Amino acid sequence: MIELDWDDSDKTIIGYTFHDPWTWDEYYATNPKRDAMFSETDQVIDIILDFRKGQHLPPKAMTHMLKVGTWDSPQRGVVIILGVHSMLELLANILNSLYPQTNLKTPRPAKDLDHAHRLIQEIKGKRIKAQSIRSQQE
Repeated sequence: MIELDWDDSDKTIIGYTFHDPWTWDEYYATNPKRDAMFSETDQVIDIILDFRKGQHLPPKAMTHMLKVGTWDSPQRGVVIILGVHSMLELLANILNSLYPQTNLKTPRPAKDLDHAHRLIQEIKGKRIKAQSIRSQQE
């Protein structure tokens, strides 16, 4: 099972919670809801993928992770991964090398939800600073 909801009332963070056993079909079934959530705001939306209750990857993980890794949106911010075990970390590193993105969108592991929120706040600060610099240059 996979849950997908807003993680904050400002609608700037989406949280996925994976529960064992989960399937790739269940993940793809969340895409319309994710897309609708993105359409609710014009803000950058960061994503937390919480695998702490769903650490067993379904079959064909590499194939699906490559497909999942290609999804992007101008609104998508950083992806924070909780409950990372060595296989997820390896897949994230492979995706980063195959599909290079700006540093502020690179998936990052977090130890717990508080750490995830601290990382997001740090990255939001860097995004705001980068936007300010771009605005001054125009």
